[in-house]
Amino acid sequence: MTNWKMYGQIQEHKRKGFNKSQIARLLGKDYKTILKYWDMTPDEFAAEKEYTGTRIKKAEPYEEYVVECLRKYPDMSAAQLYDWILEKRNGIELPFKERSFRSYVTNIREKYDIKKTVKSRQYEAVDDPPMGEQAQVDLGEIILETVTGKHKKVYCFGMVMSNSRQKFVYWLDKPFTTDSFINAHFKAFDFFGGRTKEIVYDQDKILAVSENNGDIIYTKQFQAFISIVKFNIYLCRGSDPESKGRIEAVVKYAKYGFAEHRIFHDIETFNVDCLAWLNRTANKKIHETTKKIPAEVFALEQEYLIPVPQLNNNYSVNINIPYPVRKDNIVLYKSNRYRVPKGTYEPGKMVYMIVDNETITITDVETGEIYAKHPLSHERGQLVGQKRKERDYSKTQEQLEEKVILMLGGSETAKQFLQEIHKEKPRYYRDQLGVIKGVCLEFTDVSLIENSVFYCMERNLYSAGDFKSAMIYLNELNNTPKQTAAIKKLPGLPDKYRNMSPQIRDLSVYEDAMKGSAMNG
Repeated sequence: MTNWKMYGQIQEHKRKGFNKSQIARLLGKDYKTILKYWDMTPDEFAAEKEYTGTRIKKAEPYEEYVVECLRKYPDMSAAQLYDWILEKRNGIELPFKERSFRSYVTNIREKYDIKKTVKSRQYEAVDDPPMGEQAQVDLGEIILETVTGKHKKVYCFGMVMSNSRQKFVYWLDKPFTTDSFINAHFKAFDFFGGRTKEIVYDQDKILAVSENNGDIIYTKQFQAFISIVKFNIYLCRGSDPESKGRIEAVVKYAKYGFAEHRIFHDIETFNVDCLAWLNRTANKKIHETTKKIPAEVFALEQEYLIPVPQLNNNYSVNINIPYPVRKDNIVLYKSNRYRVPKGTYEPGKMVYMIVDNETITITDVETGEIYAKHPLSHERGQLVGQKRKERDYSKTQEQLEEKVILMLGGSETAKQFLQEIHKEKPRYYRDQLGVIKGVCLEFTDVSLIENSVFYCMERNLYSAGDFKSAMIYLNELNNTPKQTAAIKKLPGLPDKYRNMSPQIRDLSVYEDAMKGSAMNG
């Protein structure tokens, strides 16, 4: 809290012609503090001090506890102390706000001469991406005291929505491997209810093996994960801190706002306590930059997230690692060569080698189409499989396209959807049509199929895989007895959104929009 001496120094420098930034540097105070007292009269300052003193008195019952914590942990922040008191009260609201408590802690530090070490780092502001566009991921670690008095290092995975600032944090008691790193992603997707289009990472050895003249070489497991979940990746360089500033702040917040000074019992309890902290504090406090509550903004952003289907055995990241098809229509696997039909090869064509007992099945990464099945060879240097005919293209692509359009409802929107897929994946268009046809045969509900097309068009999702994911997602929603009941269970959803229902538009609105889009090129 600013005292009369500091107030007088601010006014004195102002009279000498110094600007606010200069005074902040000279006095070692925050610019906002200088701004607050810049035009304040002495009478107003006196009234402010009297009012603040009244509010601070409400925190006096906790003085002994605050002093004990500060003496034990001199670097402890007022925000963490405030959260600890909330936790001791089982989340019951305190009779004073955190802002008043910060002033109280400052007074306690001065009264008992408990100094705090301050570290600073320079950043540059960046614009917020649109809702559902980007998330950021980073890792951290911290050493904690255990119940036996020893010390234990724990490891942190953090993900934050770049728009709403909604946070997820997951801890391990051992270093992250590629597999546990991927598993943490699925826990985060489950927490958020979907994924963003892009995820920003620091370049880490569990994610990428090396950077080859600008071409990132990912670890095999992570490359398989990318192929399955299909999101864009942005890797930060060490000299690019602004790109990952949000997540670095989250990891720092988790380490020093939640973990630091806690006594470690076991990793399960630690994660349960962290989840409670996320719901109680981290996602419920007004964000310093956006001036909004992350949980409330996320209630809107969640609508823009892309669903991630539950993984089954066919999506095992440990088994399904992509392999390239060579120009001679051969796939190298464990020192043997396995044939695929002539005509399979295209530049960049990747396949999965799925082993089941003594059989190996070669499938397309993009579409899941089965190219070949062979006996698994336990020798080395073998050419496995007989020569086969070229892939069957007797049915023309145009005929298949017409059939799929009809299966999608025959609307202009369906045609536009397939046109967009053709633009996105011209080389795989026929395979994409085959997958969409298979999905429509599996889910025969016409209304579900049409809604899935609209869902994908609204979110610019132009692939057979995204269409299938949308079908699975909307089918699960349709099978839920009451959608509003499900909405009420969403973690962190504010009361004011709980009884709201989304606007349901007439299907003709989408058709007219698509027609207008087609006319405008």
